Amino acid sequence: MNTLEEIQQIASQISLTFDNPKSVKLQVKQITLAQKQLREIKKELNAMIRLINKQTSQSEADIIFSGGLDIFGKRKWAGSVRAATRRAMAQERQTAQQPYRELKDVIDNFILKGDRLKQMAQDYLLCHKQSSI
Repeated sequence: MNTLEEIQQIASQISLTFDNPKSVKLQVKQITLAQKQLREIKKELNAMIRLINKQTSQSEADIIFSGGLDIFGKRKWAGSVRAATRRAMAQERQTAQQPYRELKDVIDNFILKGDRLKQMAQDYLLCHKQSSI
């Protein structure tokens, strides 16, 4: 199962039906568990992004080449080579990270939805408790 399918399957558990207080309390626990699972997936995505950042650090060949230009007095060229390399690496890193960032946004939206539902449940339980007094 891929990550998006897993996220969608977990997110399907984030729902709320106002039938009775006992059921609502149980649903809140289920929402909390789903949010916890989504946060774990988000941690894995963050680890992947960190790995991408490490892999796209400046290569040794570029450092040696620009260092060689520096030695031979071609500092302007060396600076241009380093700047071009940094831009290319930043673009590569951003492109590689994009799918993971999109999944993190999806997760954040589902976690936020769960928080809203839990707040609604809390309001329901408070109103129901007051009406039964």
